[in-house]
Amino acid sequence: MTSLASKQIKLFADGAIYSQLMQVREPYLDGHKGAWMMDEEVFTRAFRIYWDAGYQIHIHVNGDAGLDRVLDTLEANLKRNPRSGHRTVLIHFAVSAPDQVARIKKLDAIVSANPYYVTALADQYGKVGLGPERADEMVRLGDVSRAGISWSLHADMPMAPIDPLFLMWCAVNRLTFSGRVADPDQRVSAEEALRGVTIAAAYSLQLEKEIGTLEEGKLANMTVLAENPLKVDPVKIRDIAVWGTVVEGRVLPVGAVAKKKAFNSIGTGVSEREFAIEALSHAALVSHPG
Repeated sequence: MTSLASKQIKLFADGAIYSQLMQVREPYLDGHKGAWMMDEEVFTRAFRIYWDAGYQIHIHVNGDAGLDRVLDTLEANLKRNPRSGHRTVLIHFAVSAPDQVARIKKLDAIVSANPYYVTALADQYGKVGLGPERADEMVRLGDVSRAGISWSLHADMPMAPIDPLFLMWCAVNRLTFSGRVADPDQRVSAEEALRGVTIAAAYSLQLEKEIGTLEEGKLANMTVLAENPLKVDPVKIRDIAVWGTVVEGRVLPVGAVAKKKAFNSIGTGVSEREFAIEALSHAALVSHPG
């Protein structure tokens, strides 16, 4: 699929983490190793074509064997046709190994990670699928950060909630559903996580001159929070209230204030339930027309 962004493309390496079809170096506990989403010949040819055309390449990759294929392909193309500032993006980054972090740094790739994998899956995958060590080490952002690699966070809805504060909370705390911390060494600071949903995310899309920070010449779109995520207890980051947003100069409050304004705008006699149904129906229509 071709991105709507100029000269950017997304390719696919191995399968998904939730289906346990990501390709792994060592077999899953039941002996299988995963699946590929693109045949190697097709993947390498597509990579070469878009590389030579000067595209930024984003790659869906989840397992460490999948990551080996991606890094091998990137390295081969860098040797064949050197490019600086290519910003090849490794998307999802579920299972990886320390030696691969060093290669990512050497090859100047960047990471777009889903930290929710740890929260949602580490407990269960420790028992079924990966085993405790690999499950706890998923999304090793601590190692990536210490290596000086640019990384950002994403939700990949519906794989995780579309909630930047929640994604920050996942990356900072690495708390699983059972309440334990999965591999504390892979936690990151609140400031790093905040960058991961702002300027680093913009950088991963080559949009850092337009969005990501509040600077002269950039879009002044922002979220207004009730508390500073860099100063609250890290376990409370996900609970920070959102007062509203500022988009294209318009101040848009949320919560009770926004709900009241919304009801006023559609007239009287409309129940909250009816309004919710209409809102959901509209969202479904926009997302899935026809």
